[in-house]
Amino acid sequence: MKLKKLISTLGLTTCLLSMSSSAFAMGDAREPDSFDSPNYFQGIGDSFEGTLSIPEYGMDHDYFKWTNNTGQGKAFYLHFDTYQNRSLDYMIRDMSFAGSGNRIFKDTGREAWYIYLPAGESLRVHVAAQDAIRVDPNVKYIIALSERPWWN
Repeated sequence: MKLKKLISTLGLTTCLLSMSSSAFAMGDAREPDSFDSPNYFQGIGDSFEGTLSIPEYGMDHDYFKWTNNTGQGKAFYLHFDTYQNRSLDYMIRDMSFAGSGNRIFKDTGREAWYIYLPAGESLRVHVAAQDAIRVDPNVKYIIALSERPWWN
């Protein structure tokens, strides 16, 4: 009886240890999304991979939101990178949030922001291409909230 309990405990421990140590994993940005129905970050350390499509009319826009429900103000980095083809120059078109922040890095197809967000406040991010002509629906970008900067 003790041997069965030990084997069961070891099996459960092995399963738990084999799980990712990260609290959050990269998800795919869902479509359709909008300002009123954005993709939601779960917290700092969360990220999304997304693509921009070529819709019949206009240009595809992606929207993201994180609400700081940690009970305290949080300082973090927001990273954006069109890592599969930076020449397309996908970008953060605009952001809104209470608190403070400044862009610390900008290059073609990628950028980073340092943001302080008070408890209870929300960050909203709007992503799109620089222009509607240079869009490839097969090229992915990543947008992430991080405790550390990716670039200097």
